[in-house]
Amino acid sequence: MQFRVAILNHQKAMDRWKRRRELVVEQLDNLRPDVLALNEIDMPTESARWLQRVALERLGLQYSLLQQSQVNALSEVGGQALLVRFPVVESANLDYRSLDRVAQVARLDVDGTLVDVYVTHLQAGDDQEPARQVQVERLLRWVDTRDDIGARVICGDFNATPEASSVREMAAKFQSV
Repeated sequence: MQFRVAILNHQKAMDRWKRRRELVVEQLDNLRPDVLALNEIDMPTESARWLQRVALERLGLQYSLLQQSQVNALSEVGGQALLVRFPVVESANLDYRSLDRVAQVARLDVDGTLVDVYVTHLQAGDDQEPARQVQVERLLRWVDTRDDIGARVICGDFNATPEASSVREMAAKFQSV
């Protein structure tokens, strides 16, 4: 079983998105990922939906779109998304209950093997490692409850260096590629 995953952080900078989105489409055409994990999508402009539509119209790439908004006041602003080319068996989300952050998972049928693909965006800031640690612990507990699959892929913006305790904890559990 092989498939290609790409990750893009929109950074909610929609003024720059309109200027750079053609570069994103060009790279999408070059990479042709089976799964595209998106961080900081812009809900008001539906940036992920735009990318899904353009991928089909210009590149002939048909993706299902799964979106998860942030929570509370940030729910109207941004979130995470997955564009996937495999059949979606189910999707779910996790509210970290920490700084309005969330995680999303899609269970995909990849050539008869169930694969969970997660996308998350952990808290940013050099002084936010304790918050990231809480988010990672909750993410890993959630991942452990979803163990009836063939493989897992964790994507996202972890906002930490490899030396950070939150990253080391995830690395201890998963092989990094």
